[in-house]
Amino acid sequence: MLYMQNALKTKRGIKMAKKKSKLDLGKILTLAAALLALVAFFMMFAPAITSGTDISYTGLQVAFGYTSKSEILGSTVSTKVLEFSAYFVPYALLLTGLVFGGLSIFGILPKITRFISAGCYIAAGVMLFLAIQLVMPYVTDKLGGTIKDEAVKAFRENLTLAYGAILAGIFGILAGLAALVPVFLKK
Repeated sequence: MLYMQNALKTKRGIKMAKKKSKLDLGKILTLAAALLALVAFFMMFAPAITSGTDISYTGLQVAFGYTSKSEILGSTVSTKVLEFSAYFVPYALLLTGLVFGGLSIFGILPKITRFISAGCYIAAGVMLFLAIQLVMPYVTDKLGGTIKDEAVKAFRENLTLAYGAILAGIFGILAGLAALVPVFLKK
């Protein structure tokens, strides 16, 4: 009888060990989504837009503004080129998605947090492709409304999307898809 009890205990122990060692595919996909979102976030340091072939602006410069400094006749001249724009929103969405992805990994409302993180990642991925539309060049307040609008339009006409924004958008959308898949997996 004692032998049978020990055998049952070891069988249960083996089953319990198998359950503990089993990798959770949902957590792996959520971690992969977080890794893709981090890559998309750090693409802010790569060129997001280019003007012609010689001038490019990073996602950080497009989002938070840029002042060009140059040395002329022994003195430094600062020229404000870009202003703070709405292009910071995709980066904020990526960080928000990372927070909600972390919550789902720790088991805090896993279904809803996965939906929220996936939505944040996908929205950020789409918005990262809108660098040209969201960039705000510096235009003095002395110009009138229509002249100011024409100056902004003329500045944007010469811009093209660079590889940083394109790759960040792709990685953001892939992160969203990877975060969404565990919601539909059966356990």
